[in-house]
Amino acid sequence: MKRSLQRFLRRRGATSVEIENAVAHDYLSLLVLDRAIMPGTRSYTMRQLAESAGTDLATAQGLWRAIGFPDLDDDLPVFTKSDVEALEVFVERIRSGSVFEWTLERALSQARVLSSSFARVADSETDELSHSVHLARAAGLDDEQLALALAERLDFEAIARLVDHAHRLQLRAAIWRRLAGVDATTPGSVTGAVGFVDLLGYTALAENLDDDDLGALVARFADVAHDTVVNEGGRIVKTIGDEVMYVCETATAAAVIAVRLTERSSGDELLPSARAGVGFGSLLARDGDYFGPVVNLASRLTDAARPGHVLASAEIAAALAPASGVVARRRGSRRLRDIGRVEVFSLESA
Repeated sequence: MKRSLQRFLRRRGATSVEIENAVAHDYLSLLVLDRAIMPGTRSYTMRQLAESAGTDLATAQGLWRAIGFPDLDDDLPVFTKSDVEALEVFVERIRSGSVFEWTLERALSQARVLSSSFARVADSETDELSHSVHLARAAGLDDEQLALALAERLDFEAIARLVDHAHRLQLRAAIWRRLAGVDATTPGSVTGAVGFVDLLGYTALAENLDDDDLGALVARFADVAHDTVVNEGGRIVKTIGDEVMYVCETATAAAVIAVRLTERSSGDELLPSARAGVGFGSLLARDGDYFGPVVNLASRLTDAARPGHVLASAEIAAALAPASGVVARRRGSRRLRDIGRVEVFSLESA
């Protein structure tokens, strides 16, 4: 084995025995990936991890389960110094509190949510990495050559910075969506309509379709959504896989877009059924996105809508132009998550 590859592994905590076993059983490239992603010598058991981080064994085990991993044997040294530092941060955050009170139960609940999301991200990353590895092997690279190429080219610290930045962008947007109180005097506020259209069953489709078919579905939805929104004078704010968000100056335009887009999705042989929700009122415009209670309401109405249906707020129904070709029918009041009970209307072609 080349000395440069051995130095790479030793600097990242791999022992001589681990390296020898990897060479003997042809998984040197896998060991390189393992140490590139999680460097450090595996020298702490679960109990030692807890003691070093200044907490009890039950807390360490609870966090380990919360992020999706099974219980370990008491004498199994699998943790590194970076694991100790991470657990120290977790424990200190509980001790000192977050912005307000922060309990172990709330921290573990958030850890479960984050871990579930990161697991999906990791699966996607692994699909791409596995494809590259198969291409390299098909080109004739043996395990040591592949390991050397990975050691030279895989810069996981750069990847981690990109993931961290994407997380910060999404967190900033979520904070504005959830906490921005908007009224007519708020700088950057505008009066308008906002709508969401969501494809049903997208997650199941994504798991069962190959990359080409899934790409074709997403591209088709983006084309149909773009044409429908633009033709009615609206503007697409963003498209996230199976969902499109758009804004319009008038309630009528937003209603027409929602009805036509759900109808076109249901009648398209490539697309699954869609559902939509629309609201009208004061919106906070910031960095090309829109926030505030009306945006939250439209999103929750979308979640509550059945396949092929459009739900709208009372403001949309009241402002709907008679000649629009769309009618609003009162559906009573519903309790929407994080909002409370509101009057709901369904929209459909006249």
